[in-house]
Amino acid sequence: MKKLIPFMMIICFLLSSCQLIKGEKPQELNSSEELRGVWISCYDHVNASGKSETEYLAETDKMFETIKNCGLNTTFVHLRAFSDAFYESDIFPYSSYIAGSQGASLPFDPFEIMLKSAEKHGISVHGWINPFRISTKTDASALCENNPAKKILNSGNAEGEICVLNNGIYYNPTCESNHKLILDGIREIIEKYDIDGIHIDDYFYPSTDEEIDRKQYERYLSQGGGLSLPEWRKSNINAFVAALYSTVKSEDEDLTVSISPAANTETNEKELYADCGLWLSSEGYADLIIPQIYFGFNHKTLPFSETLEKWSSFERNPSVKLACGIAAYKCDENCGYLDDNEKNDWQSNKNNLANQVSFIRESSRYCGFVVFSYKDLINENCKEEIKNITDIIKTEKTDEKR
Repeated sequence: MKKLIPFMMIICFLLSSCQLIKGEKPQELNSSEELRGVWISCYDHVNASGKSETEYLAETDKMFETIKNCGLNTTFVHLRAFSDAFYESDIFPYSSYIAGSQGASLPFDPFEIMLKSAEKHGISVHGWINPFRISTKTDASALCENNPAKKILNSGNAEGEICVLNNGIYYNPTCESNHKLILDGIREIIEKYDIDGIHIDDYFYPSTDEEIDRKQYERYLSQGGGLSLPEWRKSNINAFVAALYSTVKSEDEDLTVSISPAANTETNEKELYADCGLWLSSEGYADLIIPQIYFGFNHKTLPFSETLEKWSSFERNPSVKLACGIAAYKCDENCGYLDDNEKNDWQSNKNNLANQVSFIRESSRYCGFVVFSYKDLINENCKEEIKNITDIIKTEKTDEKR
């Protein structure tokens, strides 16, 4: 997909819109520069197992037609969710969500087909990976034999490169060999496909448990290191993010590197060891930050408007832009992730997403929004909310002060 017009518009916004350092007056956006995105998660992908290339193309065409009809212009497509791949890879096995079972073969490259659909409908595509997550299950025997994580486990896992925890299996974020593996995978994606950026979300440290990286931390202290465990963990994540940014830019400096951290800044700092303040205020970590503000206006601890303002108040380097992640899945009355305070927001009011877009647009410090996730665009239980957000996307201007 050779640098589509919508993507060029976004690049213009990434390079020139919104002065984002605290205290500086941001420039206003116009409608052609607004980032209007959607995440296509591993659970949203069209399963290619048993389908012909023609059948698969027809379904991805329908997906991108829906995205376009909603007034959106950008997708963040899961390419690696669990040490697996939604594309033809020499490093990672096909995901069960695309091939039926992990490591199964396919007669065609599904991502190559997906890119054709995106190009046809003028939609920008960014490759989304979860760097350290291997499985949400604890049974490593479910991993296929050519999964890099399984190979490490089979060889003894002597350095503790793989963490098997009660909440899943993860690559140890402290291990440089894991960083190399992940970055090699990113390099492979960029070299094989004409995408518009690389995106990671909020899966950094899998636990605060001191045992997961005790061996590495004790080695660090024995070599004269003086950082506390939390600061050392943050330094490991910072080193990885900086290396990711450098890897992407060395392959293609025009690609956008984006990160979608959790909305709760304290969780980022104390549990995930994600130094979002550094990434926002410094060059060399990200071009775009998209906090996941997946809450209603009356959420007990993270009400939408206050959380939106908090993120916009961070000091930022002019090279780092800010967008907002919003939760379409909460439009479904069967959603189990609503606190008591916000239930009324989502269950009796069908303008939540539209109102959130309006709030985002009122702040010139935000360059747009991204909806989680694609399946909710076609969820019958979300139909009214999606119609209302589509109407406001298509009719409301963003080049006038409000």
